[in-house]
Amino acid sequence: MAYLTFAGMEYYPGGGIKDFKGIRPTVEAARMVAEEAEGSNDWYQIVDDTTLKLVEEGIIEDTTTYDPYEESRKAIPTDSRGQRLQNEGV
Repeated sequence: MAYLTFAGMEYYPGGGIKDFKGIRPTVEAARMVAEEAEGSNDWYQIVDDTTLKLVEEGIIEDTTTYDPYEESRKAIPTDSRGQRLQNEGV
């Protein structure tokens, strides 16, 4: 079993396979793909490659604090309405 990661910009999604960022053996590793993918990604989805079911979706939040040249992003799981899941990403 492996997990497919899709991520993209809210206003300009590539659509389908164009938003594919990678495949990893765990959900945690797949989430890291979303955080580290090139480009300005606003959202992500992780899909089980066997069942093709959505395992996790969320937003990617910029966590840069003081250095504008060092980009830091964190994937935050959300529910189907885009609300942060309780105790996640805090």
